[in-house]
Amino acid sequence: MGQFVAVCGRLPYPCQAGYCPSPSGKSMDKLKSILPYLLLLAALCLFPGSVRTVFLETPIERTMGTAFKIFFFHVPMGWLLMLMAMVSGIASIVQLRSGSKTAAAVAQASAEIGVLTGAGVLLTGPIWGDATWGKPWTGDARQVTTALLWLVVVAYLLVRRYGAGSSDRLAAGLAIFGAVNVPVIYYAVKIWKTTHPTTDVVPSLPSSMWAAFWPCLGALLLCSLGLMAIRIRQLCLADTLDELWVATTPEGEQA
Repeated sequence: MGQFVAVCGRLPYPCQAGYCPSPSGKSMDKLKSILPYLLLLAALCLFPGSVRTVFLETPIERTMGTAFKIFFFHVPMGWLLMLMAMVSGIASIVQLRSGSKTAAAVAQASAEIGVLTGAGVLLTGPIWGDATWGKPWTGDARQVTTALLWLVVVAYLLVRRYGAGSSDRLAAGLAIFGAVNVPVIYYAVKIWKTTHPTTDVVPSLPSSMWAAFWPCLGALLLCSLGLMAIRIRQLCLADTLDELWVATTPEGEQA
């Protein structure tokens, strides 16, 4: 504990060692620190109204009945899984090219959110499928490719967490492979014969269902972005503390 305090005590304070942030710089830093919590607060405000609209105001779908209400959570979480996989893959490319630790933090944070949203997709999908198709898993192309993407993202995080120091390239390769899989998931219903609805379902929704779908998507998106921003900050601070520890601790004490 004493060593940790000693390391933190060497962190530069404002107006120390020639560092004195301008008022505008302080305002930007403050905005960056509170923005994630503003996003979470906005999501918290949207969630109750969204759930109420879905279960109390949205009409019952003619062919699928009440089970169709899962759609309003299942589809947004599927979109978020694909979005986070794309962000993780692009950030991993930047990390490979530039060695940016910020890009590595973005890749890891987005992958972690992708695992959460992907778990939601894989849990709600079988429930919806069992009520609609009579069985939770049909093995169609979209189910398989979505499950594959989730497993790839999990594998990426496991390699990042438990891999050797030289495994960063392998982890980045997994993230990039996951991003490449995203278009395959989207076009699976067009390339192969599947039990999933086509990609034109959302645009063809009646206005009463649109009024429920977009707030659900917005709430989940805001929550995901807020959590991702907080996680990125945590990972960047952890890297900074590690660098300070190595720089200020004698080699004999680092072990």
